[in-house]
Amino acid sequence: MYPIDLFSFSIYYISGMDSSPLKPAILSLQYYSFPDAMGGAWKLTHEINKRLVKRGRRVVLITCKPENDCPDNEIIDGVEFDRIPFAISKDPTRLWRAVHKKVKHHLTGGGSWMAHVHNPLIGTFALTVQPYRIIPKIYHFHSSWHDEEKINLTVAGQSRPKLYCKLKFIRWMEWACYRSSKSVLFLSEYTRQRFMDYYPFKKPRMRIIPGGVDTEKFCPPENDDELNDIRKRLDIPEDHKLLLTVRRLEARMGLDNLITAVAEIAHRSPELKFKLLIAGKGSLDEKLKSQTTLSGVDDHIRFLGFVPDDLLPLYYAAADIFIMPTTFIEGFGLSTIEALSTGLPVLGTPVGGTIEILQSIDPNLLFQNATAQSMADKIEQVLKNPDSVFALKSKCRENAAANYSWDLAVDRIEEELDLIWKNK
Repeated sequence: MYPIDLFSFSIYYISGMDSSPLKPAILSLQYYSFPDAMGGAWKLTHEINKRLVKRGRRVVLITCKPENDCPDNEIIDGVEFDRIPFAISKDPTRLWRAVHKKVKHHLTGGGSWMAHVHNPLIGTFALTVQPYRIIPKIYHFHSSWHDEEKINLTVAGQSRPKLYCKLKFIRWMEWACYRSSKSVLFLSEYTRQRFMDYYPFKKPRMRIIPGGVDTEKFCPPENDDELNDIRKRLDIPEDHKLLLTVRRLEARMGLDNLITAVAEIAHRSPELKFKLLIAGKGSLDEKLKSQTTLSGVDDHIRFLGFVPDDLLPLYYAAADIFIMPTTFIEGFGLSTIEALSTGLPVLGTPVGGTIEILQSIDPNLLFQNATAQSMADKIEQVLKNPDSVFALKSKCRENAAANYSWDLAVDRIEEELDLIWKNK
């Protein structure tokens, strides 16, 4: 019924990895995961998991299919994906049964286990499995699910009583995961403070471990000839300044404000030649495209949709400036450090983890606030006088390489796993 288990063990022996019993297997719990779905939290989870596998740990990921064509079981980068069908994932009762069955199967199959929880819904359902309740657990606080759902449900027009009930239930599930964990990991001081606001009573072990970036994959072009070749390949006009943002097209991402800002700049300074590329997909796709057309800036904005992982570094390399326009809740910002690693200056709103990342390079990279007007003013200023910002390219690259390597992040996570296992 679960042929992936035998296959995964053969992978360890064939590759010569250290599969020592001193290293417990990791049960990773996530609602979606990269590469099935695009998003900073999902990508971060996969980058961590695949590197833990390279360090000799078995990692089994229980996740949901974002669409029907994903296989039930698969090994990607050594990580064992055990997926829940799409239709089941949308029905809470069926989802609970599926999580219960899969967690029980893995934990009763033998060996030592720890859990690394990335999603409170899946993590709470897993708590109904008795063997799961007794293994050591680490919770990775990417951001507050309560905060995100409050924004999404409000935008969707949920009635006040229904909204209240859903948010209370979400808060309870988050609490259940925190309460059962030995340690909680945060991506930034901002996320740690949000956790303290919500959960002031019990104080589990807490540690800030920022996300990482592959500095070899996300690197600056070697010279102008390479840059010109990349821009030609991506159909970028040579005489235009190129703005880039990589975002899920959702309410809190601030893309509506960014489009308004672009329209304001185009109206005030029609002589400026620039384009904004928006990479990503999401529920607001049609709404944002309609806003672009109604604002009269179709010539200035290009929607790229989903950009494959192998092409994404090229867009970073081709750009002149990266924009992080978040309106609410930015736990970390994986795309921010991918841009910095490419030597790409980032202009960001003073929201969440973006403040911590950009202040360490130059506070002037932060917009005054998260409004469209603030973004328009600074972007226009930089487009007209780019030298002071472009002078930061080397510093951006050096900062990313020194502070946000994946090896550094996974070193710290392994330290935490080992400590929790030792003190179980």
